[in-house]
Amino acid sequence: MKNSAKLCLLLAGVCSASFTYGQRNNNYDDRYDRNDRPSPRDERRMREDDERRMRDEIDTRRDYNRRNEEYRRYDNQYEDRRGSERGRTFDERDLSKAYDEGFEDGQRSVEVEERRERRENYKHFTFGIYAGANSTRFAGETVESNRLAGRLGYQAGFFVRGGGRVYGQIGAEYMTSSSDFYQAGDGASIKDITSNVDQKYIQIPALIGVKLAQSERGISAVRLAVGAEYAAPLGVNNNAFNFQSGDFRAATINGIANLGFDAGPLLIGFTYHYGFADVIANTSNTQRRILSVNVGVKF
Repeated sequence: MKNSAKLCLLLAGVCSASFTYGQRNNNYDDRYDRNDRPSPRDERRMREDDERRMRDEIDTRRDYNRRNEEYRRYDNQYEDRRGSERGRTFDERDLSKAYDEGFEDGQRSVEVEERRERRENYKHFTFGIYAGANSTRFAGETVESNRLAGRLGYQAGFFVRGGGRVYGQIGAEYMTSSSDFYQAGDGASIKDITSNVDQKYIQIPALIGVKLAQSERGISAVRLAVGAEYAAPLGVNNNAFNFQSGDFRAATINGIANLGFDAGPLLIGFTYHYGFADVIANTSNTQRRILSVNVGVKF
C-alpha cells in the first residue's frame, strides 16, 4: 500500500513536469512566430527585390552574349583579312616606289611651306631717297677731259619701288644740267667765245626692272632696269648767250637705263639718260646725253 502511494506520487510529478515543459514550448513557438513573420509590406518589397535581381541577371546575360557574338564576328573578319594578306606578296620595287613617292610628297610639302614663308616675309614695297652728280653732253659732241668739270651737275630725288624679283619703280628728281656752248667771234681772226649754261629740270622717271641677284627678303640685290622719264625745264642761269627759259622746249622725253646695287638700306646706282628730242628750240644736235651716279637710303 505504501509502495502504491509512492508510485502514484511519482507519476503525478512526471505528468506535471511534462505539462509545464510543453506549455513553455508552446508559448516560445507562438512568440517566435509572431515576432519573425514578415509583414505584407515587407513581403511585397522582398518580391520586388527578387524580380529586380532576376531582371538584372537576365540583362547581364544578354549583354554577355552580345559581346561574345561581336568578338566572334571580329575574330572571323580578322582571320579572313589575315588569310587574304597571307597569300599576297610585295616586290621590292613596289616598296621602293612607295618610299620614293612618300619622300617626294614630303619634299613638296616642305617646299610649298618654304615658298609661302618667303612670300609672306618678302619686302615687296620700298621707299627711298638719293642724291648724286651727273655729266652732260649733246649728241655728236666730243668732250675733252680737261673741260669735263664745266659740265658737272647734280640731282636729288625720291622713288617708290614695288614688286618682287621683277619690279616697277617711279619717282621724281630735281636735276641741274650744265653744258658748254660756243660761237664764232668777229674780227680778223677766228676766236671762239665759250660760256657755260646751267639748266634746271624737274624729271619723273618710270622704270621696269629685274633683280639679277637678291637676298631672301629682297632687301639686298643687284638690279637692272630700263624705262623713260619726263623732263620739264624750270629755268636757266645767266649766260653769255642770253639764253632764257623760253629758248628751251617745254618738255622732252628721255630713255633711261639703270644699274643699281642694294646693300641692306643703302643703295648706289648708275643711270644713263638718252634724249630723244632737241632741248633748244630750232637748234639741231642738242639732244642731251647724261650719265649720273646716285647714292641713297631706302626704307
